Amino acid sequence: MHVEKNTVVSLRYILKNAAGEIMEDNTNAAVLEYLHGVGNLLPSLEAAVAGLGIKDKKIFSLSDEELQGEFIFDVTIDNIREATKDEIENGLPVKKSADNNCGPSCCC
Repeated sequence: MHVEKNTVVSLRYILKNAAGEIMEDNTNAAVLEYLHGVGNLLPSLEAAVAGLGIKDKKIFSLSDEELQGEFIFDVTIDNIREATKDEIENGLPVKKSADNNCGPSCCC
């Protein structure tokens, strides 16, 4: 499976500024999970990870007016799955329940 529209993507990343200073690092924290292709991320960031597969890594830089500068992303894709109908309708991935059991068709 690859990152494409209506997939739920779990990723970890390191974000650096143009000088190479780490601005954000979630590699030792909870993954970032988002629904791809619905505008939850900057379009340039979504485009950069499109087509990647599970465990793929990619380093890329983005220069964007919205970002107000140039930034380097070091991204690792942890997981990709098809979004459910509810997730597509709501534009967001379903959050895990506190006991990590979201029902009989659980995909978390």
